[in-house]
Amino acid sequence: MPDARSTLLVYNTADRLLRGDLFHTVTTEDVLRDLSGYPADWPIVGVGTTNWLMRNGEVIPDGTAGKPRFLWTDPESDPLGRILDVCWRTPADEGAVLVTPRVDSNDRQANFPFLVVAVCNPETALIWRVNDLPNLHEWLVGQLAANNIGVAGVQVKARCRHVRTTDAYNVPLSGMDLSKGYVGEQHFRFGEYGDSDWIFNGAYTGNPSLHPFISVPGVPLHLHGYRPAEEDGGHIVVAEVAEAVVTVWPLDDMFMKLHNVSKAMNPVKTV
Repeated sequence: MPDARSTLLVYNTADRLLRGDLFHTVTTEDVLRDLSGYPADWPIVGVGTTNWLMRNGEVIPDGTAGKPRFLWTDPESDPLGRILDVCWRTPADEGAVLVTPRVDSNDRQANFPFLVVAVCNPETALIWRVNDLPNLHEWLVGQLAANNIGVAGVQVKARCRHVRTTDAYNVPLSGMDLSKGYVGEQHFRFGEYGDSDWIFNGAYTGNPSLHPFISVPGVPLHLHGYRPAEEDGGHIVVAEVAEAVVTVWPLDDMFMKLHNVSKAMNPVKTV
């Protein structure tokens, strides 16, 4: 596949999700079909969520184009954020009932109202080994800007001293305001972790006009992460790093896809 180019696939946008759009979703089958056009060994990373009402969780694309994983962090699990690969499995019946708002959706299947998948050419990888970072996000944004990188997939394998997470559990159809950050126990569950190993995946957009595609205005970097040993994780609010290997893949193209837009208003499933 000599003409393949590294690409950021954006299904719906973060801005539309925060406005309450849980209807224009894609399924695992949709994403697998798109990934089949890329070399099977190219890494994928990214962020996302599901439209399970009162159990949205965070999604962490991982693996390769040929063997993808969509790791979902369960906001209703104990302990918080237990991960499950919803590319191939569905959550157990414990926790809140799995209900999607679309009348034509299969409630047992993960539907993604927002998903970002970076399909990365391994030959373009930039790798940095770093130590003692009080704030991973600040350092990484500065590093990417200094290298004049416009759009990128990001993976960080780190030993962290401290990590704070959120796990979305109630993205309302009326939308929500994140101008003051990830606050509000009516929308999020909060996690805090001490010394442990993490894998962070995500996406970066340097141009402010692209921030709302993957994040919120003024926030160019969006990271989700998980602890491989403990098998839990979430959206990464802050991470203090003891040591890490940071891999960045600059991306050539960016495609934004919106599905099922023929109807202006979507009927809501009766629950």
